[in-house]
Amino acid sequence: MDHLVARIRRIGKLKNLSDALLLRILDSSDFHPDRVGNGVVLFRQGDATAFWYLLLSGEVELYLPYPQADWRLQGVGAGSLFGELYIPKHTCSARVTRPAEFVRISQSHFTAVYNKHADHLQPFITVMEDLTSEVTSQERGNPYDFAEFHDRCIAIADDMNNERIISVDEHGMPQMNGAVAPVAVNGANGGSWNAPHGVFELSNSLSFESRVTEAGIILKRTMLYRAPMMMKDRKCNQQIYPNCMVGSEMIDWLGQLSTEVLGGSTQPLSHFQLIGMWQTLLEHNVICHVTNEQQFKDKYVFYRWVIDDPLDDYFRRRATHPNMKPMPAGGFVNGFSAAKDVLPAEVLTNLPSEADLSSAIFFLSTVGPDSLFRMILRKTDRSAEELELVYEELLHIKALAHLSTMVKRELATVIGYEQHQHIGTVLFHQGDPGKSWYIILKGSVDVSIHGKGIVCTLHEGDDFGKLALVNDAPRAATIALREENTQFLVVDKHDFNRILRDVEANTVRLKEHGHDVLVLEKIHSTYPLSSEPQISSSVTPPRPQCCYSVMAGLPEKMVEYVLETRIDAQYDNDMLDTFLEDFILTHIIFMPSNILCNYLKNYYQRRYTSAVVKSIPMSAVESEVDFEQRITAKRRVVTFLDLWQRILGLHFFLDPVANSFIEEIYCCVLEDSKCLPNMVAILHHMTSIRELRENAKRILSRHPTVVLDCGVYSSQAPAPNPILPIDTCNQPVYISDTTYFTLSIRLDKTATNVADLARRKFRYDNNEECYLVEVKSSGEKVIFSPTEVSVPTMLGLNSKLYVAYKDEIDSLGTVADQNTTLEPLYTSTVEILSSHDIAYHLAMHHRQLFEATDEIELITQVIGRDQFPGRVPSNLDILMRRFNEVQFWTTTEILLAHNASKRLNLLKKFIKIAIHAKENKDLMTLFAVTLGLSNIAVSRLTHLWDKLGSKMRRQYAEFESLLDPSRNHRAYRMLVSKMSPPVIPFVPLLLKDLTFTHEGNKTYFTGLVNFEKMHMIANILRSFRNCKSKTVDTTIHPKKVYDTQTLIKNFRVIDNQRRLMELSYMIEPNRRAVGNR
Repeated sequence: MDHLVARIRRIGKLKNLSDALLLRILDSSDFHPDRVGNGVVLFRQGDATAFWYLLLSGEVELYLPYPQADWRLQGVGAGSLFGELYIPKHTCSARVTRPAEFVRISQSHFTAVYNKHADHLQPFITVMEDLTSEVTSQERGNPYDFAEFHDRCIAIADDMNNERIISVDEHGMPQMNGAVAPVAVNGANGGSWNAPHGVFELSNSLSFESRVTEAGIILKRTMLYRAPMMMKDRKCNQQIYPNCMVGSEMIDWLGQLSTEVLGGSTQPLSHFQLIGMWQTLLEHNVICHVTNEQQFKDKYVFYRWVIDDPLDDYFRRRATHPNMKPMPAGGFVNGFSAAKDVLPAEVLTNLPSEADLSSAIFFLSTVGPDSLFRMILRKTDRSAEELELVYEELLHIKALAHLSTMVKRELATVIGYEQHQHIGTVLFHQGDPGKSWYIILKGSVDVSIHGKGIVCTLHEGDDFGKLALVNDAPRAATIALREENTQFLVVDKHDFNRILRDVEANTVRLKEHGHDVLVLEKIHSTYPLSSEPQISSSVTPPRPQCCYSVMAGLPEKMVEYVLETRIDAQYDNDMLDTFLEDFILTHIIFMPSNILCNYLKNYYQRRYTSAVVKSIPMSAVESEVDFEQRITAKRRVVTFLDLWQRILGLHFFLDPVANSFIEEIYCCVLEDSKCLPNMVAILHHMTSIRELRENAKRILSRHPTVVLDCGVYSSQAPAPNPILPIDTCNQPVYISDTTYFTLSIRLDKTATNVADLARRKFRYDNNEECYLVEVKSSGEKVIFSPTEVSVPTMLGLNSKLYVAYKDEIDSLGTVADQNTTLEPLYTSTVEILSSHDIAYHLAMHHRQLFEATDEIELITQVIGRDQFPGRVPSNLDILMRRFNEVQFWTTTEILLAHNASKRLNLLKKFIKIAIHAKENKDLMTLFAVTLGLSNIAVSRLTHLWDKLGSKMRRQYAEFESLLDPSRNHRAYRMLVSKMSPPVIPFVPLLLKDLTFTHEGNKTYFTGLVNFEKMHMIANILRSFRNCKSKTVDTTIHPKKVYDTQTLIKNFRVIDNQRRLMELSYMIEPNRRAVGNR
């Protein structure tokens, strides 16, 4: 390392870097430089960002690849330090132009160093996203700006090789790119889910303010039509207020209306949600308080409608008509004999339909909590219900993700809100005293330093100003608004320091031999220990629970803590203790099953008097205490086993180690019951667990079934029961000359095993190593690692699997049928069935796939399939494969329609399918269809979208808004929170959450397991599991069952974006090309 540092010192550019900072940068790097020859491409545009590069010698060219000619951005020489800061995919390509030596620096490590030392590093680094943003803004328009992106979509085909699809890659990870990735993710499993761009265009044609106003007009017209008596002159304090409503009556009316309109499709709206809906309308001046108060109150307080409506005069005349008879509930009965005289045609066409009303209520119930959140933050006195809402909002703030539950709850009591209107407004100057900690809720700010100008930009979810509070030092930079109406969460310096002191005071450290072995956090007894939100205060208060939460510890000490403090407090059919459940869900990350079983067995067999010298006889009391402790230890282990299998269900018995451990403990309990009294209950308990094991073995000992038959989902596939490692796929395997054999491949076989099997099949004689290679329909190649399992389920929809020698890989190409599918003889599946039937059968099929998928498969997928031998996430592979299939099916169907009329009908039908999918709580179909219609190959067809009716367009805009990534996908989370299980969730977003949690938090701190990270992971896994029904009902109506299921289980699709764009241009040619003719 010293030699490397000395060499860097001789390079002029970097000689001014301090030794401490240079060593910090190189801390995680290999001190032997990589040497590469001329012409080698270090990375290509779109590759996952994994490293920063410190160039020691030679030259590297940064460029943008184009079909005609590459666009050179910049050449970098010795001493250059280049890479991406906050973009998960490389924004340009890099090619060695002179033989080079360089050091690779881990992306996550470098960004962590940069975040702390940006002011010192800025002059020495080359940030590639800055280079490409300058070029794209000048030459092509900003690729992350949707408004400009719409204007330049006509040129997208030329750039298609550089775009990335929002889908799921061969590793099952979401490929969903955005303007700024909240966390840099490394490795093959990296991905991000943020504002979509590239080949997807989410138009969101209606602004948020327009949608609020529209929802307000719908509610106003409904009130004027159904309950005009709610609006009348009111008198208070000797003053008359004309045409007003009462806050408490407004809540009651909206609650009744919501129940009537939404029915059983969602959970009933709470009183708090109803207040939030009116608060939203109050914030946006749709209604107002008669004395201009800013908080909506469920009291005898007066409000009136502010927005103008062309139908106001009609409704006013109607309400005062002598033939209108008031109803007891405050509504009206139409007493006219001639309805045409009461409801003119222009009024009838503008009255809200049931669908309009449902959409308006759903939208307001989604955005209402956000308005409540801002209103609460402006108050200092907050009720318990308000504190709970603030706490739940803080759970989704990126800057607070690493904080403990107690700290977040403390912050909920003191955190404030600020909004600043104008670009350029300075929050504080460099050198000012630190008074507050800021977290960006919406918008962005520029960070500038004297003499250097703007050094970086912070965005939603980022925080700043904390260092000055911790060190009691002046501000190190100037912060100015980059966007209008930027919103902040603010924590005062005194509250910040008090919480820091409280954290230390409430932290308990258990030590052995002078080292921490368990770190606990004392929590207030009024805080619920469960991670689930407290929906209603009317339920029975929970029983007293432990008042300490585990923050970190040695694995064996956490096992002991679970057994000693949590098991005895657990009762049958009782709500599971959160720490206990978190431990069971996440233990495989830090403690494999075999080690956990060893600890459990040692605890089962422990003797509490082992320290007593055997020659000294124990008293009767000591003997009795020792005996009781031994029995208690055995009972705790058996209870833990019961909870373990209860939490993991059938998937627990797929673990051979845990499976055999049940038999081992059963034998121990049986043996102990012969010589120890009071073991009858424990033996009975253990016997029931063993019976569950035997029942599970009968289910899991079935014959192998075929899951995929030459890439087609088989009718023999076991869903809703899980795919087992013994199941097979009939997979065509090609060699370089496109000859192929179909092999039956067991899913637990590694890529090396499959390659050896193919070698024998093709009778390869030499001993040269063979590789398994996926060739996608786009021509992209993916080489599977030797230890990869379940290879057939990882393949893309139209991909081919090759076995090849290393020198053959570059020559592998696509096969003809990968890109010449369907078009001449294509018959649309959508034309055969109704939208309702399609949505219903899709939901049934997806529910089966979802029920078969275990939450532990998410951990296996995100952390690394090779990290968990014996665990095969094939069910998750199939589920994610299906998401891509429905998405590309939607795009394919639209583009292959025979004429414009059929294309428009198909577009309407897909939007209807999405509507029914939402009603069926099949969010996988809902978002797959929405993203399929958002593919640029479809969204660019302006002639098609212009013919779509306004109501359909508005409905589609609502679906697009649910993909809004702001506030950590708050719109989607609010949607899910209003649904009761069973729900088929948007699994790519859960994978994104899990990836960011894993990559953004260390698993170990000073040798101790970071259990705060485990708690966050367990919360994600819980949300996955809570979407499942307690009783699986996948029965299907007998009418046309077989034929319909066959049609919807397998779609033939085009997944090559270039081919989709070719079809799109055949339908609506490039405007520039037309102009040149």
